[in-house]
Amino acid sequence: MSANRLEKQVERLEAELKEKKAQMAREKRKERGGHLVALGILFESQFRRTGPAEKTRMQGWAEQLDPRNKQRVQAAFERLLSETKPPEAEAQQPESLTSVRAHLPVSSGN
Repeated sequence: MSANRLEKQVERLEAELKEKKAQMAREKRKERGGHLVALGILFESQFRRTGPAEKTRMQGWAEQLDPRNKQRVQAAFERLLSETKPPEAEAQQPESLTSVRAHLPVSSGN
């Protein structure tokens, strides 16, 4: 009887250890995911602020990636480039929010 009880206790402890290891692995993945998101935000903000030559150089960094991640990065670059406004478009925008509001119709219902 004692051996059977010890075997069950060992099984229980092994299961607890396995679960604890899985929990630690999940926490590490979550932390790494947070790091990757922060790096992505940093990279995007830098990409938006750089000139065309620097953007081309940054896009070249994708060449060293495996095909799956290279495709993802290229899609991200396409999105960023489509979001980037040309300097002419920015110059045509109103300078302040008040100048935009001056041209909006006034509603008497509010």
